[in-house]
Amino acid sequence: MTDSVEENNVHWADEAEAIKSNKPLKFVLILFKLLPTFLIHIFCYPVAFFFFIFVSHARHDAREYQKRLKEYTDGKVPAKIRGFRQILSFSLCVLEKMEGWLGKVRFDRIQYQNDDVEDILQRLKEGKGALLLTSHLGNMELLRSLQDYNTQLCGRVVPVVVVMDMKVSEQFTNTMKEINPNYSVNIVNASDIGPDSMIYLQEQAEQGALIVIAGDRTSANNRDKVIVKDFLGKPASFPYGVFLLLALMKIPVYYMFGMRSKMSPFNPKYNIYIEKSKIDFNCLRSEREARINDCCGEFVEKLEKFCKLYPYQWYNFFNFWN
Repeated sequence: MTDSVEENNVHWADEAEAIKSNKPLKFVLILFKLLPTFLIHIFCYPVAFFFFIFVSHARHDAREYQKRLKEYTDGKVPAKIRGFRQILSFSLCVLEKMEGWLGKVRFDRIQYQNDDVEDILQRLKEGKGALLLTSHLGNMELLRSLQDYNTQLCGRVVPVVVVMDMKVSEQFTNTMKEINPNYSVNIVNASDIGPDSMIYLQEQAEQGALIVIAGDRTSANNRDKVIVKDFLGKPASFPYGVFLLLALMKIPVYYMFGMRSKMSPFNPKYNIYIEKSKIDFNCLRSEREARINDCCGEFVEKLEKFCKLYPYQWYNFFNFWN
């Protein structure tokens, strides 16, 4: 096997963080305090160019994904294969996460859609919990960084509990803690999911919390526990454990996508989409596996839908169809 093939078959959790030190992120944090936001966004362009030139696997994976999408849409989307644009979009996404936790994202930059947002807001207003299934398409932390605004919409402070693998994003997580000490308060490490954490998540949901988890990356610890679905016309693996968690929680599941609608560094705009799952997990145990499979299929359909609408905001820089 050649080196290039071996690199292409690396599991996402084995990919080293692109930023091995949090010093660059700390430097950006200082810039946020000293400079107008639009100037910092402009700095993304040379940074993205650096990664485009020197991080070959990101450049390759971005192009392969776009080629796959273009083939799936019969050449319609994207209009052009632009690996640099996808890497630039990811650089802006990292800044937007920091910007959100610093309280610099204004509410008038967020546009909710005429979808199921009213349904979930009503549920939260009533003090009930819900489960948000997100992905690495767009900015999945947009809602979490806008907790103050969510308070305005729901009339109460809505706890947000995020299930994520903390090890693979250690540098970014540590920096975000420095920006906002509350960043890691409600994080459940996906690598440590067990009976205790399940009880904790259930208790949080009963107290009206939002439970947030991404459904587009297979487990770092149980890599063979997957659900295989056709995604953009080719079989891809999705994490069985995530969809099992949804089934065990037995609370309404909503798909959430936070997408940038305006690429400009000057006053960028964002669209938040929230669509309720049609799958009901209040069922007999004998029916659970079929509904887990159906829920995964429904999630994949949502991914394909928003990949076509926002082709350059896919941030899985590895061989997704490995």
